[in-house]
Amino acid sequence: KMILLSKVFPTLDCASCIATPKMAAVRNNPRIRILTVSEVRKISRNGSSFELEIEKKPTYVDPEKCTGCGECEKVCPVPRPDQFNAGLTVRRAVYIPFPQAVPKKALIEKRGLSPCSRFCPLGVRAHALVALLRQGRYQEALKVHLEAAPFPGALSRICEAPCEKRCTLRAQTGRPMSIRALKGFIFQEAVRNLSLEWPQAEGPRVALLGEGPLSLSCAYFLRKAGFQVFLFAEKGRLGGSLRAHPEIPEEFLEEDLRLILEGIELQESWEEAPEKLLEEGFAAVFLERAPGTKVDPRTFETTRKGVFAPPEVPASLLQEIHLGKEAAARLRAALEGKKVSAPYKLPKSGPLEGERRLLSEEEALREASRCLDCAGCCECRSCERACPAGAINFSQKAQKLRVEAGAVVLATGFRLFEPEENPLWGYRKYPNVITGMQLERLLAPTRPYNAVMRPSDGRIPGNIALVLCVGSRSLKEGTPRCSRICCMYSLKQAQLLLGAVPFAEVTIYYIDLRAFGKGYEEFLRQTQAMGVHLKKGRVARIEPAGKGDLWVYYEDMEGAGGVKRARHDLVVLATGALAEPALQRIVSAEIFDELGFVKEAFPEKAPGQTALPGVFVVGAAAGPRDIPDTVVHAQAVALQVVLHLRRSGFAA
Repeated sequence: KMILLSKVFPTLDCASCIATPKMAAVRNNPRIRILTVSEVRKISRNGSSFELEIEKKPTYVDPEKCTGCGECEKVCPVPRPDQFNAGLTVRRAVYIPFPQAVPKKALIEKRGLSPCSRFCPLGVRAHALVALLRQGRYQEALKVHLEAAPFPGALSRICEAPCEKRCTLRAQTGRPMSIRALKGFIFQEAVRNLSLEWPQAEGPRVALLGEGPLSLSCAYFLRKAGFQVFLFAEKGRLGGSLRAHPEIPEEFLEEDLRLILEGIELQESWEEAPEKLLEEGFAAVFLERAPGTKVDPRTFETTRKGVFAPPEVPASLLQEIHLGKEAAARLRAALEGKKVSAPYKLPKSGPLEGERRLLSEEEALREASRCLDCAGCCECRSCERACPAGAINFSQKAQKLRVEAGAVVLATGFRLFEPEENPLWGYRKYPNVITGMQLERLLAPTRPYNAVMRPSDGRIPGNIALVLCVGSRSLKEGTPRCSRICCMYSLKQAQLLLGAVPFAEVTIYYIDLRAFGKGYEEFLRQTQAMGVHLKKGRVARIEPAGKGDLWVYYEDMEGAGGVKRARHDLVVLATGALAEPALQRIVSAEIFDELGFVKEAFPEKAPGQTALPGVFVVGAAAGPRDIPDTVVHAQAVALQVVLHLRRSGFAA
């Protein structure tokens, strides 16, 4: 967490200036292998050594190609909370974790597909449509739809919208995203000036007989695959049953047809036998309607070689497009000599539900802003197109690695107490209650804003409270122990606040101030001399005081006693340090204490050594430590590890 800090106490040296050269030195050491975005799944003892099972998670970015230029971030439409800035700002789903990252490579936050995208039978990335709409990139959104399916205009009116039925918002609030209505808005805004880019038609010649959505969809996807496509149909009847549908505006259907016909040769209706077309040089013929004809459900080929037809009768537009898309895929496989193993099955058709009216831009943007971006990446592929190095790779999979080691060092650090667990602190309930780590980011040289400001209104605060022992020294929440670092980092923050906001009043509410390290007592006195108010009293609760200000209720332990209250316009919670629970899933329980920290067997004689031979612990994984103590402890543990490797005779 050091890279997140503004400065270190008591010297007030720049934290990044200390940490960054160390990270670079580790990165450049030829004997050190860094596995980023990886997790140890299992540790097994193998005689005197260990075997580690490691899962290297996909980043969807090739680290060998990525140059860290950040072009992908500029075009990504999905905002995500920025962990580096403690959630004060947003980053993008594709991002470089922080400016000094080593190695400086991008990665993509991707948790599969959003339910709306995953359950679309046509493969339309509904999440991508919404994300691009929010940024006003309407044509890009429409192109994303057209990559997966034609007829976006008609679908925006009469699709059964399985995406809305699976929307996460539907489960949480009872009202899903109006994806179909948003699709209609995108279509009406973007379609007029849109022209598609078609690949060179160099493939075999294919003839399609029919004027309905099924034939048109099949023709569309065959043409996208580079085939020479000839559609035999009467122009005035193109669209089939869609022409008479009362829900589809005429201009929507005409634009849908225009986009499809741009790359297709339209011919007059064919009245003769389809075999005659094969004799004229066509590689295959597709019949939209072939009643009474036996059709192979795998290949879609009829008993007449080279003649194809649908094996089922669709009952809705969604089913027609799906069947046309699948027909194109299977016809292509047949012409390329590939086998298709699975028989075709129509997706289920459901009732028309939800909103179908045309939205204004204001309504569409408001509706799109409700999206939770629940899967992270929306798979719009904007980053893939923008990357100059071609580093984006959505086909990446998790890798299982096995590593043999002579010793294992547990250096997982600590986690900070989440104050939202106790509603009395008002965290996430009142926007001007923040944590100490969030204040660190506001004060840091790499801060998200150019000044210290209140989250609620961006105003510079003039009366700031720092509340100590939040989640520490408590039998009800967090840990009963003192976290050791909170007093000193709060004193440091008080000094930095007076430097950043010279006119501010800063008050620290504490139970006991523990300045135990070298130079710490002097640092405490210096803070008092700068005018910081120190009030001995445990804070009971925080309540709103109007205009974004807050009442802090505290026990007056040095004055007249009793409960008092004070008004502040920003409250900072100094959260305690807790054990990292993930460690207990892979290491034997016998080495943990009652709070979940790793116990040292002989802390004075053999620092870092645990009850398990060959397993060591360093730094705050053994209990809360400040940075100087952690550095000294790390040096001692490194020596213990070297001695163990020599005694065991392990050679890498």
